[in-house]
Formats: sequence, C-alpha cells, structure tokens
Amino acid sequence: MRYTKWFASFAIMAGMAVAGTTAASAQDYRDLRHDYNRINRMQADIARDRVRLDEDIRCGRSAAAARDAADLARDQRALQAQRRDICEDWRGRDSYYYRGYR
Repeated sequence: MRYTKWFASFAIMAGMAVAGTTAASAQDYRDLRHDYNRINRMQADIARDRVRLDEDIRCGRSAAAARDAADLARDQRALQAQRRDICEDWRGRDSYYYRGYR
C-alpha cells in the first residue's frame, strides 16, 4: 500500500509539471507572435516617416524635416529595443532546453 501512494503522488506531480510546461510554452509563443506583429507595425511606421522626411527635404521644409527626423530616430530606437527583446525571449526559451549542452 505504501508504494501505491508514492507512485500515485509521483504520477500526479508529473502530470501537473507537464501541464504547466505546456501552458508556459503556449504563452511564450503567444508573446513572440505579439512581438513580431509589433515589429511589423513599427517597420510600416518607419517607412511612412522616411517618405514624409524625404518629401519635407525635397520641398525645403527644414523645420518639418527636423521634426520628422527626430520622429524617425525615436521609432528606430524603439524598433531596435523590440528586436533585442525578441532575441532575449528566444535566448531565454532556448537556454531551458539546451542548458546541459552549452
């Protein structure tokens, strides 16, 4: 009887661990999907900013060009930060799986 209790307890703990790992994995992929969507929106915004900047330069609107250049630089910094975040998410996820092999 004693071994049956131990086996049942171990089976329950293993089942809970597998269920928690699966839920965490799904959450990681959902987070990465949102991050990639955010990068796509940022890239579209940067493309619009570049077009607006080029138009202001071409038409000789220096004050508007300066504002557009500042906006473009801010968006590019945000894009780089988002890319670093994705790299850290991948690195953190992979380190769990490859911890013993590095």
